[in-house]
Amino acid sequence: MDLDPPKDDPVEMGVDPHVSSQDSDNVSFESAVDEPLDLKEVYQDALEELSEEPNDQVSPPAGLTARAYQIEMFEASLKQNIIVAMDTGSGKTQVAVLRIARELEQSDKRIWFLVPTVALARQQHQVLQSQIPSVKALLICGHDGVDSWSEQAVWDAVLLNVRIVVSTYQILSDANAHGFVQLDSLSLIVIDEAHNCSGSHPISRMMTEVYLPAKRAGLPVPSILGLTASPLMSNNLNDIEKLEQVLDAVCRTPTKHREELLAHSNRPEMLVVPYGDPGGSGTEPAPTDLMIRFREAYHGLDISKDPEVLFLKAQRTERARQKLRQAVTKKDTAAQKEMKGVHNRAVLVCKEVGPWAADYYLSRAISQLLAEWERQSSDHFRYIGEALLSVPVPTVSQEPIQLSLKVQTLLQVLASHQEDPVGIVFVQERVMVSIVTHIISTHPLTKDRYRTAPMIGTAKVPGRKQHFKDMTNVADKKSLEGFRKGRFNLLVATNVLEEGIDVPSCNLVICFDEPSNIKSFIQRRGRARKGRSTLYLMVQDVSGEAATDWRDLERLMKEKYEDEMRQTAELELVEDPRLGGYPVLEVESTGARMTIRDVRSHLNHFCAKVSSRSRHLQNEPYFVIRKVDPDPASHEQRTLLKATVHLPASVAPDLRRHQSLWTWTSEKLAIMDASFQAYKALYDAGLVNDHLLPTKASDFLTDIGNDPGHIWVRTQLDPWPEVAHAWQEGSFLYSRRLTIQVPGVEAPLEFEFTLPVPVPYMAPLKLWWNTTSALEFITDPEMQEFCKEGVASAGPDHSYALLAMAFQHRFPLEGKQYPIRLVSNQRKLNVDGIAALEFDPQLYESLPQPPLVRLGDGTPFFVTKVLPSKPPAELILKPSKDHADLPENVPYVVYKPIGKAVGQFLPDSVQENDNWTPKDGKLYQKVLPSTRIRMDEFPAAFAQVGAVIPAFTRAVEMSLVAADLMYNRLACLELDNLPLVTTALTSIGSRAPTNYERLEFLGDTILKFCACLTASALFPTHHERLLSQWKDSLVNNVRLCRASVDFGLDEYIMHSVASKKWRPKFVEDYLDDTKSPESAETREMSSKMVADVVESLIGAAYMCGGMSKALECISLLLPTSKSSKFKWQEIGLSRDKLFELAPNDAIIPKPLEPLEKAMGYTFSKKSLLIEAMTHPSCPGLGDNDSCYERLEFLGDAILDVIVVKRLMAETGPNELAHNDMHEYLSSVVTADIMAFLAMEWVITQIDLNEIDPAKLDALDHVSFFKSEITRENLISNKEDWPFWRFMRHNSSHVASAQTVTQDRYLALRDDIRAAIWEKHELPWALLARMGPPKFYSDVVESLVGAVWVDSGSWEACEHVLNQMGLLPLLDHLLKTKAHVMHPNVELTILAPPNKRHTRTEFVIISNKRGVISCGTEFEDEVSAVDGGLVTVKEPYNDLPTEGEVFSCKLFVGGKQVADVAGAGTREEARVRAAEKGCLVIKAERKAMAERKAVDGAVADNGDNNAENGGKEEVSGQDADGDMVMN
Repeated sequence: MDLDPPKDDPVEMGVDPHVSSQDSDNVSFESAVDEPLDLKEVYQDALEELSEEPNDQVSPPAGLTARAYQIEMFEASLKQNIIVAMDTGSGKTQVAVLRIARELEQSDKRIWFLVPTVALARQQHQVLQSQIPSVKALLICGHDGVDSWSEQAVWDAVLLNVRIVVSTYQILSDANAHGFVQLDSLSLIVIDEAHNCSGSHPISRMMTEVYLPAKRAGLPVPSILGLTASPLMSNNLNDIEKLEQVLDAVCRTPTKHREELLAHSNRPEMLVVPYGDPGGSGTEPAPTDLMIRFREAYHGLDISKDPEVLFLKAQRTERARQKLRQAVTKKDTAAQKEMKGVHNRAVLVCKEVGPWAADYYLSRAISQLLAEWERQSSDHFRYIGEALLSVPVPTVSQEPIQLSLKVQTLLQVLASHQEDPVGIVFVQERVMVSIVTHIISTHPLTKDRYRTAPMIGTAKVPGRKQHFKDMTNVADKKSLEGFRKGRFNLLVATNVLEEGIDVPSCNLVICFDEPSNIKSFIQRRGRARKGRSTLYLMVQDVSGEAATDWRDLERLMKEKYEDEMRQTAELELVEDPRLGGYPVLEVESTGARMTIRDVRSHLNHFCAKVSSRSRHLQNEPYFVIRKVDPDPASHEQRTLLKATVHLPASVAPDLRRHQSLWTWTSEKLAIMDASFQAYKALYDAGLVNDHLLPTKASDFLTDIGNDPGHIWVRTQLDPWPEVAHAWQEGSFLYSRRLTIQVPGVEAPLEFEFTLPVPVPYMAPLKLWWNTTSALEFITDPEMQEFCKEGVASAGPDHSYALLAMAFQHRFPLEGKQYPIRLVSNQRKLNVDGIAALEFDPQLYESLPQPPLVRLGDGTPFFVTKVLPSKPPAELILKPSKDHADLPENVPYVVYKPIGKAVGQFLPDSVQENDNWTPKDGKLYQKVLPSTRIRMDEFPAAFAQVGAVIPAFTRAVEMSLVAADLMYNRLACLELDNLPLVTTALTSIGSRAPTNYERLEFLGDTILKFCACLTASALFPTHHERLLSQWKDSLVNNVRLCRASVDFGLDEYIMHSVASKKWRPKFVEDYLDDTKSPESAETREMSSKMVADVVESLIGAAYMCGGMSKALECISLLLPTSKSSKFKWQEIGLSRDKLFELAPNDAIIPKPLEPLEKAMGYTFSKKSLLIEAMTHPSCPGLGDNDSCYERLEFLGDAILDVIVVKRLMAETGPNELAHNDMHEYLSSVVTADIMAFLAMEWVITQIDLNEIDPAKLDALDHVSFFKSEITRENLISNKEDWPFWRFMRHNSSHVASAQTVTQDRYLALRDDIRAAIWEKHELPWALLARMGPPKFYSDVVESLVGAVWVDSGSWEACEHVLNQMGLLPLLDHLLKTKAHVMHPNVELTILAPPNKRHTRTEFVIISNKRGVISCGTEFEDEVSAVDGGLVTVKEPYNDLPTEGEVFSCKLFVGGKQVADVAGAGTREEARVRAAEKGCLVIKAERKAMAERKAVDGAVADNGDNNAENGGKEEVSGQDADGDMVMN
């Protein structure tokens, strides 16, 4: 649609048409579009002329400009709904701009501007943005993903603060139908190209079904403004009234300012050009030899060998039988239609253009068909190609010859045109575009004058693609752009250029074929609006009335809508009258509605959303039509029909078939009826939501947004203020026996560990003294409770003395009470005993447990040796500076410091090692004369205990925090393992002895199982994809994080590391602390960590009380709202429901009997085994039969639980780290491994129907009767069947995939087994080469699910997995500590892809298709492909063709590290490249480490003293001499 006159022929606008065009007050319409001008005075003058009564005067909004006739239409639109009918180029859009601007001033509601095409939507959006820049105008197109906007919140967010929306018709229609955009929220709807709104057009439907009923009911509705060049789509004048009735508007055209309208709407001269021979016979040209041979090849196609027919024959389903019947009787196959289409187009071209053109077209079509055969190697093109090989293709001249009279006339018209041509040739058929373009470009009459380009456009049928038989040109955009910029001066086009595309004004338009209707005629004519332009109408017979017919029809049309007194009549339905009375599905809460006309496409959409994602299935619904005898009492004699719709097997059995409600006289209406009944049933079952769209997880669970990565949470709970107050105010004390084993001390130390609150029981705790030795703390399980008055009898508090032994030399210790009371049961400890004795070498060496020695400032040391006299300085590693001045003949001690980084939860390589050995002639580390030191009166072991009190205090604190949670907020769970709960709350970042990762791994698995089980039981009609979406939404980190914070778990998470500058804090300090409560403080934490604690607590609950206890924990931490359809329920109850849902009377098919026997398990309900082994493609699914998808969904979770339980059972030295557990789980339950096991599990089949070869001589085996075959003639034939063969299916695609996979398995089996059982590794590349489809693993999981539902027994499932070989494989991998990490995972660890210097890029290349996969994580970086290393040829269709092999190049940080070739599948190429890349990266890093070690050794030899100093600093020294607590 054009908005303004051509730039090279501007038309000046004046309010008075008689004013000279030179008048400076006149402004061109083009300027009005380009920049808004304030012409208030001009408007006022114009309006005074236009209106007879002052009260009727309406001024357009300030800032806009318009011509008088546009203001006339603007004024009319304010009085009633109108359809503005003005010629192309007259400025209809400006009327809309004026009306929109006025509406924005008077209403707060939104305005919606509707257009037919995306191109026109962009164009109109630009106009509105430039004309009305003060408000937000939004363009919505299909590529914005509007189909996925299935929630009201999304629409509300998109439309926030938007005043004008520009979109195609369908977007508003769908948004309104689903209740997202209500009509009462709009003040104005502008409908561009309004003539389209007829029949079942989406806006026509919206107006008749929603707008008009609402208006009749007195409800608010928006105003309507239509824009069109012609209100007719046909040549029937009555269609004007129908359009008016549909849009509730009256057609209007300017009447007061007609002259000005005509002055600004240039009409071309129309010339009727005959091309036929009035006296001729009218016979069509004879077919060429090539046409004859092609027709013979087409008619000679053997329908029985058609690939589509062969495929349908193999299906054995009702749907396939119906399609097969139609394919054979009507020759309705893709190949037949392909050949028929080419033949029919050749006949058309021969008739319209001539024999040469027919051969030109056919030669190109045949060449492209053969090229497709060679490129794709598909059965479809092979079938066609073999037929075409018999067609000899002659060499066809590129110069056009033997042209028809019609084409010759066209060439003469073009040659005779006098003006500098800028024009369009309109043709009817798409195939004619390229041919006519070629002729004009090469014919001597036209090739020098015309620069011609084709313009076909995309098909208007949704989903239809352009095809070579149309001779389409992929350069449509380039053609249009070139025409706009003048590179081309002639376009050959279909009716795509009639409307909706901005095309420069032309002075030449030729209708090669007559327009189909008045709308087409007017719009084609509107393209020729330059000055002195010509419209050529080519007709066969000049004596006809073509020209007068078109002009008369236009005149009558205008007379009709120029009657200003007409009003819109009531809309009358002309279609089947019963459609109007058919029920409508409406949802009051959202306003969404669905009629019988809408439902077919929605049902197809639903099936595409819910069906299995396997490429081996047909997911669309299919319909069975049956005839119904008419009622004898009725006068209706026509055949009546009913339809039954069959939905995919993924849909629940009781929702799978639906019948039309009424009988109909056409298949189409019967199918619409059945579709409606199906969709209504799906809505009633909850599979369609209140917006009448397929139900999503968000319909059950509120969407809580994306993962923020990090969040602010409450700081960790501090238990010590409560302890301090309890020391002061409490009445009772609590005590446990604490046994401490000190390294090197034979007898353990015993203490009474006392608190004024219950003393938490802690698991045995190791506090590392150095990298090799640790103090072990063991708390007694029994706790004593006593009144505070009796505590004096327990002895004094030794905590202060213990601290002083280790720390009083570093910072002053006041005589205050430490929150923890430790009292030795072996001896009294007090500060007076510190450095109380002079050092006596004999006494020291006689003591069984020697004490510490100290310098004068109290610094403690261990004595390692007593020397009788002063040793030479050269024997000392670190002699003191005054060594030469020290006394000679006194005993000396060799000593070492007590250490600064002692008492860590985990051994650390930076800790100092006690075992120093002499080297380089240095016999002693440090020495001191005995005269400078004193010694304690108690063993050094007590000082060692004092040195680790900070770490012990931290451990007690962690237990107190966990106890607060366990005995308060989690009290209802009655957990009985405090150390386990402590572990569940401790992150790996705290460097505590244990952390939550293993429990989180277990809890994640348990939560997944409980979610899958409960959802399966509560929603028996929900398909697997919906259940999976729901489960993923429930257990994702965002929701778990929110639940954790809501419950208050965030303040119990222990993540911080102990302070490196520890200072004791005493009871008095806590009591005097006036700071704000720490509960009000916050800390930043990973959202994943906050979520992980939920799962770790679930894991801890499971360890405490099994699955039932875990479910109690889940219900507590993840509560559901009262209004939610989902409620957590007991495991047994959910299992019972699933068991009850399974049919009772199923009889196990004979082929499945050996499987049940081999499993070692007998099903109570045989229907579960049948369901578990039934692929979605299996035919004959009855009303109670289901496919395996839901059982596979549940079985996947059950399998994870069984494997994780086995992994958690590895304890002691074999205990697995979290990462190792994850690798084993993800490896064993991967699809490739389960598929391999499904092929390895062989089950013996016994068949008695084979004749004994030894008895064949006694029988006439050429011809015999069944009566001659007796049991004596039969033998038992045993045949081994792999497990996968028991899967019931009916898909040739599945069968073909099984055959290919079996061949690969047999070729690779020995190598795979050798890798697993001999090399102790998982051969990922070989498994990828085998490339098994997903259904192999699906059926394994579904069988496990079926056994669990039938038995409720984990042991039964484990037994089946043992039979299958999965658990034995896991045990083997664990026992041999096999390498199981997948190369792709290992590569991401070695080279994180989200970092630029290690970002990875795989470039996979097919020997037949070129590059099929490539890319980089960073959009702004050049990939290997873009850098010119390889060239992308075309996209890959995911299915290897025969003889196709793959290679792969791996780039890390832009450097190629691997190049592999000869892979059988794309995934194998990727895996092999990842394997090789990992080896290369590890080798490079090893070499780098070796180089660094060599360089470091050189540096060490150069400066030994610097090295020693560095070691002391690393081992824990800091500038303040404070203890480092990591």
